[in-house]
Parts: sequence; C-alpha cells; structure tokens
Amino acid sequence: MSNSNMKRFFSILTLSLLALSFIGCNKSKNPTVSFHESSYLIPATGGELIIPVKNSGIDDIIILYPDGSNWKIESNGDMTPIGGWIKIDKVINKYSTRALVSWTSGISITVEPNTTPKERKATITVTSYDASDEVRITQSAAKVQ
Repeated sequence: MSNSNMKRFFSILTLSLLALSFIGCNKSKNPTVSFHESSYLIPATGGELIIPVKNSGIDDIIILYPDGSNWKIESNGDMTPIGGWIKIDKVINKYSTRALVSWTSGISITVEPNTTPKERKATITVTSYDASDEVRITQSAAKVQ
C-alpha cells in the first residue's frame, strides 16, 4: 500500500470511529423522565409527600386538575386562576452529579385537606427536555358525619 493510500485509509478509519463514538455517546444522553409509581392515594387529611422521579434534569412541572378546582368561576363566566389544592414545595436533586446521565430526584408536594364529600384528582407532569411522564394523585373524600 502506498503512503498516500495508507494516509487515506487511516483518515477514513479515524472519521468512522469518531462517528461511531459520537452516536454511542449521543444515545446515552437521551432525556429521561419516569416516575417510580403511576399513582398515589392521599388521605382526606392531606399532608406532605415526596414523589421520586428518575430523570435527566427536571425542566418543568405542571399540575392539571380535571375538575377545574384551580379556577374561581365568576357569575359572568370569567375564570380567575387560584392555587389549586396541591402545592409544589421544591424539587430535591438528591443524587445529581455531572458524571451521571440520569438520577432520582424527589418532588416535594403539600396536599391541602379535602373537606368535601367528593374525591379529588390531579395529574402531575414532569418534563426533561422533550421527555415527560405523569403521575396521578387521588385524594379521598372527607368522611360525612
């Protein structure tokens, strides 16, 4: 093999190896979000809860209330947002280090007491880049005496 052919061969080999290593590294850095549980049942008395979630960095947390309990509806139909019955206290990044691609964090929430005779439901969605997962929260109804 001539010297120029040998250089060309090693250049192609080097570029191929670089491309393969880039693809391999890129796969391991895909964003991830996954809850350890799919749902939680909260007693009517409410309280604090830490929800573990495996992730590659939490970007956003959204709480959806399908019954509209996070809106005050005025007599003319106008809606004003109110806090809802779940409050996100903080995101706890317990195991995060720069060496890890994903880790387990905790979402610390406080659930207000349910004084109504109806069960309440909400969905918490967490996103990390373009990945997301959701967990359902159900709170028992107050006992009628």
